[in-house]
Amino acid sequence: MIKTIRDSITGIFGVLIAPNLPRTSIIVALVIGTLVGLFWGYNINSTVYYDADPSALQQTWQNEWVKLLADRYAAPTNVDISANIVDLLTRVDNPLGILDALIVNPAEVNNVGKLQAIRPFAEQAQSSAAAAPNPNDLWTNLRPWLLAPLALAIAAVIFIVVYNLLIAPAVIDPLIRRLRGEKVSKEVVEQRIARQQETRQLETQKTNFVTTADYGLPLLQRMTTYPSIGGTEFDESYEIEENDMFLGQCGAVYSDALDTPGMQLMAIEVWLFDKDDFVRTLTKVFVSESVFNNPTQRAQIITKGEPTLAEPGAIVILETNSLRLQARIVEMQYAPGATPNSVFQRVVIELAAWHKTTGVGTAQQVVVGQPVIPMMAAPAQPAPVYTPPAYNPPAVFNQPPPPSTLPPITPPAAPGRPIIQPRPQDDDPFGGTGDFSPLG
Repeated sequence: MIKTIRDSITGIFGVLIAPNLPRTSIIVALVIGTLVGLFWGYNINSTVYYDADPSALQQTWQNEWVKLLADRYAAPTNVDISANIVDLLTRVDNPLGILDALIVNPAEVNNVGKLQAIRPFAEQAQSSAAAAPNPNDLWTNLRPWLLAPLALAIAAVIFIVVYNLLIAPAVIDPLIRRLRGEKVSKEVVEQRIARQQETRQLETQKTNFVTTADYGLPLLQRMTTYPSIGGTEFDESYEIEENDMFLGQCGAVYSDALDTPGMQLMAIEVWLFDKDDFVRTLTKVFVSESVFNNPTQRAQIITKGEPTLAEPGAIVILETNSLRLQARIVEMQYAPGATPNSVFQRVVIELAAWHKTTGVGTAQQVVVGQPVIPMMAAPAQPAPVYTPPAYNPPAVFNQPPPPSTLPPITPPAAPGRPIIQPRPQDDDPFGGTGDFSPLG
């Protein structure tokens, strides 16, 4: 689960957020501007407060606040204002301490009676009085200088990313073009119509991978064309995702292995990248007939990948441990020139990618427009029955040979020569090293 979340975040950040992040210089400029504004507001042109809470006043003015409340309570009235006096005394940070200091102050001799009259109310307000500010608190003094630039930098990054992704393309850019009086040219309209027609035509040429394919239906199936409508460059890439999880990328691109004049397309590299095998990118190359039959150019192409002759229906397969990519030449046409069948004038390639761990079955594919012939299961064959061979006991060695039943042959004696008796017949051709007599 953690790996899935990490991969998703990596893919989203790399594809969507990273290209739209603001430059570092912009963030630095915003932070410096914020610090300059704080310095100006705190030191050069300080803020003047109006209608602030009495607890924010200097001590002299808080004393005046308490003296005014004493005068207000001493004034004759028909309404009980005791609760109001208690509430107003809570607005200063130390009402009881202020009253006691004023009562013993020689300058307030004429107001001692009034001040003593509201002292019981100060005792009630003391527990809920406002907290006195601490001008020596380091965090309180540094907080505006740290939090304001940080908050502004974070807000700027979020706003710029959202602006580049959503606001500018959908609102600002069309509005600017409208204000400038820009109009869509006839050529742009024709290109859009041609692109729509070509897209509908290519959809009819896609391979229909039925649900019995080895790895299920492909996660990605795209038709890429050269040249594209409105452009001559050829560099197509697509992300392979499953359930919004990034698995890898694939694509087809002009091969620069050949030094061709004017970037003529004579070889197309088909590549596959697997995020679980990020140290390498698999590549195979579709080449024209002229390149395929030229040993020198083929040797140059091999440095990029295995060359395959480009012709309608030609297929190359790229596989990693978890991904499989099939590239198929749907249609192609050579450009006229001095060397026949050398430069591609038009190529349509179908790319289909699977996650190899998410499907089972037998591969079957058909081209749209042709009847789908279901694959018949092979008839079941009876399982072979194992029959053990007949038992043959091992031979017993070192037994004496049986006596010969044949009478000895005595040749006629020659006159004047001794009679030589023949050697007994030996049935062991190996000189007595084994007994080959039949077992009975």
